[in-house]
Amino acid sequence: MKYRYPCTGNVGIRGFGEYLEREIAEPRRNIRLFASELKSRFGGACHCLVNSGSSANLVAAFAAAEKLKARGMPLTAVASAFTFPTTMSALTFAGFSVRIIDVGEDDFNLDVAELERMDPVSLIVPTHFLGFPYDVGRVKTLADRWGALVLQDSCEAMDVPVFGRGNYDGADFVTWSFYHPHHLSSYGGGCVVCGTPGDFALVDSVIHWGRACKCHIDPAMCKVPRGPGHEFTYDRLGFNVEMSELNACFGRWQLARWDSFEATRKAHYDTLLGLLRGCAGLKVWERPSGGSPFVFPFRVANGMDVETVHRKLADLGVEARKLMGGVLNQQPGFWNYEAGALANARALAGSTLFLGIHQTLSDEQVRFGAEALKSVLA
Repeated sequence: MKYRYPCTGNVGIRGFGEYLEREIAEPRRNIRLFASELKSRFGGACHCLVNSGSSANLVAAFAAAEKLKARGMPLTAVASAFTFPTTMSALTFAGFSVRIIDVGEDDFNLDVAELERMDPVSLIVPTHFLGFPYDVGRVKTLADRWGALVLQDSCEAMDVPVFGRGNYDGADFVTWSFYHPHHLSSYGGGCVVCGTPGDFALVDSVIHWGRACKCHIDPAMCKVPRGPGHEFTYDRLGFNVEMSELNACFGRWQLARWDSFEATRKAHYDTLLGLLRGCAGLKVWERPSGGSPFVFPFRVANGMDVETVHRKLADLGVEARKLMGGVLNQQPGFWNYEAGALANARALAGSTLFLGIHQTLSDEQVRFGAEALKSVLA
């Protein structure tokens, strides 16, 4: 179906051909430059580019597992009910036993109070779900008390500060996604942001086959004996998930317009909020302070079934979506994970949809979507 108001429009490519022709050069040039430009814009010691946000979480999970094994700690983790499936899969593949906990009441992020009542785990995996920041300070305080690592999934909240920017220096690994509906598109890609050069060397190795050579980072770090097998020595399990040079070039081209993209997203959110705040039968959320909204969530509170709201909006040409699959352990692939009652997450998932605020949408489309939603609820 072609929606008059889709969650995401088509990412523009006009002008990219000329940019590509000018910028493509020796192998890995754009990969190096994209990583450097991301560091300049967002902070963080090192940026490791991969082929998707899911790969970013996979690599970060394996890196975290290796660090914890070196400390002699068990591989135990906790994540919220609103965790993306490939994040949970990555933790499982890396050997973690994962417990799923609830989100806060009328909140999209893990319930820190429930987290504080838990037995300690070695890895906390919070998600800035839909671009709403979790309580970084409380989670970091708890992680320090437990001696745990923090893997922060920021795939839907790219502009939340990391590693020394603001008050959000609360993670060991941060992951981003450059999937085209997200904040920044590289037409497929992701990133693991590391806070230290040591973590960078570990993550880089996991991305590149588990290789031991560090000459491309710093020859002084490299301990592999010289000889014909120098570049072909592997000291850990690894993958082959680096971002392509072409995707990196497209990401650089998009990043140059980051400020206008982010301003448009926030303006769209504020437009929807202004038109829908106070609407009978509807719960909406203020734009997250210190966050970077991914979409505009709304909760149906007039007793109408969300499936009905979804269908009626579609009939009017408005695309709305549920909360990324909802409560994770209700999905058939994740029934066997340890979890509590998850009452808050179940209530939210059963009554909440979202509208798009992507930078590719026009103000006219956004206003049309708000008026359509009001008409459905009426």
